[in-house]
Amino acid sequence: MKNISMKVNPLYSDMDMSIQFHFEFSKGDCKIGEAMASTYVMDNHVTYRKSQSATAAVVEKCAVIDQFEIVGELAEPCMKKLQHFLKVIGMKEVHTGYDLNKQVTI
Repeated sequence: MKNISMKVNPLYSDMDMSIQFHFEFSKGDCKIGEAMASTYVMDNHVTYRKSQSATAAVVEKCAVIDQFEIVGELAEPCMKKLQHFLKVIGMKEVHTGYDLNKQVTI
């Protein structure tokens, strides 16, 4: 997984008020695939965190992987890298809304 690099390009969609991420995966100098994921606020999922000075509302978010096209057997490590990124940025849930296309000519 360490020999695969992932470039992340965030975009904002006015249409559905979501943040979308375009991912490009490469191994060395060769592009091996790309993916798209959209992030949304989860309805009615607000968590309140109380500290010594105040109470803060934390809105839970989820991600939907809209596109995932990776060459050959590299799909699994790329998906792990993608899911790790989404968890790090605070996505409570990750869903897939795509057909897995493992064999793609780039």
